[in-house]
Amino acid sequence: MGIYDRDYMRERARERVIDTGSGVTSFANQVYSWMGIGLALTGLVAYALFRTGLFMSLLPFWWVFGFGTLGIAFAIQGLLERASFGTIAGLFLAYAGVEGLFFGVTLPLYAAAYGGQLIWMAFSTAAVVSGAAVCYGMFTKSDLTNVGRLFSFGVMCLLAMTVLYFLLSFFMTLTWLHLLICYVGLVLFIGLTAYDAQQIRTMSYQADVNSTASYKLSLVMALKMYINVIMIFWYLLQIFARRND
Repeated sequence: MGIYDRDYMRERARERVIDTGSGVTSFANQVYSWMGIGLALTGLVAYALFRTGLFMSLLPFWWVFGFGTLGIAFAIQGLLERASFGTIAGLFLAYAGVEGLFFGVTLPLYAAAYGGQLIWMAFSTAAVVSGAAVCYGMFTKSDLTNVGRLFSFGVMCLLAMTVLYFLLSFFMTLTWLHLLICYVGLVLFIGLTAYDAQQIRTMSYQADVNSTASYKLSLVMALKMYINVIMIFWYLLQIFARRND
């Protein structure tokens, strides 16, 4: 989870300082543009698997795609200092593509069990919730630094709970634990979305938008926001699915 160290990139942003309003807009545009590109790529890959029917053949490898995204995240962390911007951008797109493979093989199962409207309901709700969290983080006057650190620690605890649930699920049915994980995860990633949005606003005043370091910084923040949105969608999807059981 090192790629999600939320203090590291803030320190990097302090290396170069600007005070122009255009720099603020440009940096934020870079972040959200890359995030949008990543989400679009994920959606296209998932849709392509569904339309071609390849998801049936790739279904047994869903776990490979899940761990693949984790491996790419660690690669981005390890190469961030010495790799070129093009390499980091390629890894970001690879992350989004592999995530698309994961959703491409899992979402058809939800559609078959609960109907396609469940997916669209989760998607639209995630878009609204994420947008509201971004707006709050961008415009609030409250300092969310302590909240962000608390939620970052909460993600580590959530990961431990998820692993525990995965192991116990082989021996017993723990619907209540699964729902608890989903609700806790939803709250955590909504909070992190607001926190990261505030960090993007702060970094916009500090980062030199014409430097390579700033380009890399925008990709890392785009990846964080991308992951936040994806996880909000994922937890909402499972919550809505459980309600329909």
